[in-house]
Amino acid sequence: MRWEIDAKTRLIALIGDPVEHSLTPRIQNAALQRLGVNVRNLAFRVTPENLRDALQGFKAIGALGVMVTMPHKEVAFRLADDADEFAQLMGSANLLVLRPDENGKVRATAYSTDGYAASRSLKEAGIDLRGKRIALIGTGGAGRALAFQFALDGAAELRLFNRTLQRARRLAQELRRKLKFTAVSVFPHEPQTLKEQLSDCDLLVNATSVGMHPNEDETPVPADALRQGLTVLDIVYNPVRTRLLREAKQKGCRIVDGVPMLVYTNERALALCLGISVSSELVTLMKQVCYRALGVRPAG
Repeated sequence: MRWEIDAKTRLIALIGDPVEHSLTPRIQNAALQRLGVNVRNLAFRVTPENLRDALQGFKAIGALGVMVTMPHKEVAFRLADDADEFAQLMGSANLLVLRPDENGKVRATAYSTDGYAASRSLKEAGIDLRGKRIALIGTGGAGRALAFQFALDGAAELRLFNRTLQRARRLAQELRRKLKFTAVSVFPHEPQTLKEQLSDCDLLVNATSVGMHPNEDETPVPADALRQGLTVLDIVYNPVRTRLLREAKQKGCRIVDGVPMLVYTNERALALCLGISVSSELVTLMKQVCYRALGVRPAG
C-alpha cells in the first residue's frame, strides 16, 4: 500500500533553530509507516522570536504534538498550559502534546524526555545506575535532564564538570533543593581534574556537543583519563563512533553511543502523541533506520 499524504493526515512537528540536521523525521516516519497510521513527522526551523506564533499555529491546525530542540526548550515549557512532573522539575520541555479539553480548547502539555531516554539507553545496555558514581560533563539542557534522572535512578554520587562553574553550581544547588540529593560536587572541565576524578567513577557521560560532526577530531576527555572498568555514554550520535568512544574502547571501557537515546526520545513522543504502547520491534526499526542513515552498525 502506498504511503500518501492527504487531507486527513495528522502532524507531529519538530522545531528548532537550526533543525535541518535532525534524523528524527526519518526515523519517526519509518515507525509511523510501519504502524499504518495517517500521521507524519515534519521538521520546521523556527527562530526564537517566532516560537509563540508557531506554537499557536500548530494548535490551530490540529497537530498532535511538537518536539522541541535547542534553543527553545525553556521557553516552550513556559508557553505550555500544563506540564508533567519531570518537566516541572526541569523547567524545560522537549515535547508538547496537544489535546483539546472538554470545551474544545487545545491545550499543550509539556514533557521532558531526555532523562528518560538516557536512562532507558543505559538500562538496555545492562547498566544499573543504583549506587553508581557518575561523572557528567556538561550541565546545559541535556546535562540538566540527565543529572536529575540519574539522581532519581539512585546514583550514589554525581560529579559535575563544566567550563562555566557557575552553571554547574546552580545545577548542584537545584539537585540539593528539589531532590534532597546532596552527593553532588562540581569541578572545572579540565584534563588534570578529569584524570583525578575519573579514577574511581563507574560511569562517564558526555552531555556536550564536543565531538559532533563536523568536529569529529575533538573530545571532551583526554584518553589518559580513561581506564578499564569505566562505562562511557556519549549522547552525540553523529558520528556514532565519536573520538571519545573510540578511545574509550581502546582503553577497555564499556561504551554506549548516542543513537538509543535519540530513538527513545522518539519512542516517547510516539507513545504520548498517539496514546499507544510502542513495541520493542518498532524501537528496533527506528534504531536500524538511524544507524543506516549514519552509515554504521551499532557501537559496542
